[in-house]
Amino acid sequence: MRRLLTLALLSATLTATATTQTAATTQLTATGQTAATAQTAGTDRTAATARAAATDRTAATAQPAAINAITQTVLFDKGGAGYGCYRIPAIVRTNTGALLAFAEARRAWCGDSQEIDLVMRRSIDNGRTWSPQKIVLSGTDTNPNAVATRGNPTPIADLETGRVVLLSTFDPGTTTDRPRTPYVQISDDDGVTFKPARSLAGEIDDPAWGWYATGPGHGIQLTRGEHAGDLVAGTNYDTSGRGAGQLVYSSDHGDTWHKGATDLRSDSAVPQEISLVEKAGGGIYAAARNNTGAPGASRMGAVSNDGGRTFAAPFATIPNLTTPVVQGAVQRLRATDEGDRYNRILFSAPADPERRRYMTIRSSYDEGKNWDTGTRITSDWSGYSDLTELATGELGLLYEAGAVDARDQIRFARFTESDLGLPDGATGPTTPDISGLGNHAYLRGGPAVATGKFGQGRDLDGTDDHLQLPFAESLALGAGDFTTMTWIKYGASTANQAIFWGYGIDQFSQFWLRAEPGSSRIRGLITSNGNTGSVATTKAYNDNAWHHVALQRKAGTLSIWVDGVQVASAAAPAGSISPARPFRMYVGQRLDGLHRFDGTLDEVRIYRRALTVDELKRIYSSNSTDVPGAVLDLPLG
Repeated sequence: MRRLLTLALLSATLTATATTQTAATTQLTATGQTAATAQTAGTDRTAATARAAATDRTAATAQPAAINAITQTVLFDKGGAGYGCYRIPAIVRTNTGALLAFAEARRAWCGDSQEIDLVMRRSIDNGRTWSPQKIVLSGTDTNPNAVATRGNPTPIADLETGRVVLLSTFDPGTTTDRPRTPYVQISDDDGVTFKPARSLAGEIDDPAWGWYATGPGHGIQLTRGEHAGDLVAGTNYDTSGRGAGQLVYSSDHGDTWHKGATDLRSDSAVPQEISLVEKAGGGIYAAARNNTGAPGASRMGAVSNDGGRTFAAPFATIPNLTTPVVQGAVQRLRATDEGDRYNRILFSAPADPERRRYMTIRSSYDEGKNWDTGTRITSDWSGYSDLTELATGELGLLYEAGAVDARDQIRFARFTESDLGLPDGATGPTTPDISGLGNHAYLRGGPAVATGKFGQGRDLDGTDDHLQLPFAESLALGAGDFTTMTWIKYGASTANQAIFWGYGIDQFSQFWLRAEPGSSRIRGLITSNGNTGSVATTKAYNDNAWHHVALQRKAGTLSIWVDGVQVASAAAPAGSISPARPFRMYVGQRLDGLHRFDGTLDEVRIYRRALTVDELKRIYSSNSTDVPGAVLDLPLG
């Protein structure tokens, strides 16, 4: 629904240079700018990046690989248009595909306590060129030229009406120790103009609260469940020395707003600067900065399952997502309930655990439970950020960065999913899956077409040939029953030879079926949460004749079937054999590339259920194609 072009075809577009309408540049490098003196703000929200006094210490945690070359454009540059500094980026894609890039334009310097306007630039060509900067909101309700603070831009695109809703906060002075009031603005012309701002003090604020912040970064419109169409945004506030993370929502396209899920902490944690993404299948994942987090505890997450009305549980630390204390943004890239093979959520933030540098895009394939090391966008200093998906299927990142100071510029970067890394690794030739799920397998090493049991098969040379199955949620066998099967013909080698192997090795959750002719057997194994069950035949069937082999888990029993007959069984442990994301599955080798199969394969199938005796016999005797429920069906022709 969101992707209009195949992502793999888009990488060539990343070398396009910006026109003279856009400010500066591709492949940003240090320019010798003199850094402005870091100022101390009234709050920790915009604390300056700590500088190393003499040496550039390397963070102890592993750092991600960098993208070799991407196009980056400076949209807001320190000192531009009469402003001393630009901070707090936010970006949204409208119903027409236009991009709206927002920022706080700080009049004198980079701190929080001063006159601040909200400004915007607009692109109608997926970030190749941008309109001149314009002020969206400034001053007070009665005097736009008055000295005041307008901040925390939180834009939301309403894809049902086409309007753009902009939440922000207001302080009639220039200090950070005064309560801030939330406001809303509406654009009904695709972000070209915005109507006057309206106070939301009586809707989503409270007189007893002190600091109040919307976002920053884009909010979302729900597309799933009973609250589909609602607009939802993250906010945070403090009261009586306690911090709270809060969601707010609108059920009438931004006209009125309501307080929703709230986590008012009784401990020292301060969940704030909340970024949202809708979960596949419904629900909201809320990613927050923990403003009091020690290294390794600066990120928190929570889930709402009722459209943002309540949190299912309080915010909890995300231990495998390391950042300094800084805002971060999340963005949905793929969802299985939108037709994708897997789920993928992106997260942008600096990766150095102590200092604001190394802007990095990380990925979660399990809806925010775990995050990978990611891909580095820049080695420069970097800070706040926001993400969006472009109409072309590319990704857009709006982020603070500088060669000398993270607050020198706000840049826009374009890249593709391929730039970030595909979970299957390199693309290549495939053999088609006819299950209807599109799980086409990669032909690695060049297995040759050979005479199969039914038509053509594939000959694997035992050296480097194998089939790699794609990472797909439909191939996660989980805790349920399953049946995997193929035809094999082999006998040239007595070495161990993997037929199927998926998910893990050693003590990790896994499954496999392996020919062990040196031990005169075929063996199957599954492991779940450290518990293992294995089963073995009494023959290896390595007679250079065709044999149909199947591994099945059914109601606590693990069994091997050969030529339509069950020949071995054993107790099977309960639990999921595929908990990790992303995962790898191979036909013809172990996960680490060992135990490669030397022989011919044909008709590879996987079912996420235990086939009946009759179904197994029909597949063996006639290659029956009317057995329902296959999640993988490779004829190998």
